[in-house]
Amino acid sequence: LVFPGAQVVLPTVARALVGGGSNGHAITFAPGYQSVVHAPAHVGGDVTSIPLSPATGWQIDLTKVEEAIRSDTKYIAINEPHNPSGTLSQRGSQMALIELAQEHNVHILCDEVYRLLEHDSSDRIPAMADAYDKGLSVVTLSKPWGACGVSIGWVATQDLALLDKISDVQYFGTACPSRSSELQAIMILKSSDWILERNLAIIRRNKALLVDFMAKYDDLFTWVEPRAGAIAAIRFKGPLSSAELGAELAGEGIGIKPAYCFSDCVRDEDDYFRVGFGEDKMPDALEALEGFVEKNREKWTSLM
Repeated sequence: LVFPGAQVVLPTVARALVGGGSNGHAITFAPGYQSVVHAPAHVGGDVTSIPLSPATGWQIDLTKVEEAIRSDTKYIAINEPHNPSGTLSQRGSQMALIELAQEHNVHILCDEVYRLLEHDSSDRIPAMADAYDKGLSVVTLSKPWGACGVSIGWVATQDLALLDKISDVQYFGTACPSRSSELQAIMILKSSDWILERNLAIIRRNKALLVDFMAKYDDLFTWVEPRAGAIAAIRFKGPLSSAELGAELAGEGIGIKPAYCFSDCVRDEDDYFRVGFGEDKMPDALEALEGFVEKNREKWTSLM
């Protein structure tokens, strides 16, 4: 089912599953992409948010998921590849989550907008819509194909009854995308292999620069190295929170996404900020960041 961007998919699916007075329950994870985390609450659903930890590579703890499942749980919402960290689950972990959901007759919505951008294609796991008969895969042209302005996304699922329900809800939101966007989307997908190869080349080049930066300044920054997409979650070890660091960087014309963008409750141990490295101009931005770090390094280390 096609939408004017994946952003519209998330609240539409949430309303179909837990909205409209159904008093349904959803399970989400934080940090995570804001619309994935907050969509069920936005439409009136009850939500249990499970914290993820860099200590475990931002991986889902199945024990905590099982403890959170209730009789009225309708769906589990995940990011895979994970946003904001760019980490990936293993195939075995994916299957274990699916088996748990099957046991309780629960859907799994997977925001897969960075799928197909695995840095090593052998790390790719199946799309949730393929792996699970109650799975939903949410996709957008804006990430793997870099086609933000086209504003086309979609949801795929084997559950045709649910797809009909989502379509009914969609009718009262955005009934259809623009025809010009659909035509542009067809043109992009016809050149999919070339575009993906180009974008992955940029990502791999830029990631190598970021890896070097992290090694050079490992006294000030730490991370779980990303394996997919064009994003990474980084923790500043110095005397500033990610929000404070973000404000200082903004004054220098450098943009990051502080931890509060991805979690309502930010703890010291997971106060990570997100950076992007998917554009040609990223080396210039990284050079500016390195200059900022060098300018402040002595002051920061004296306060640590």
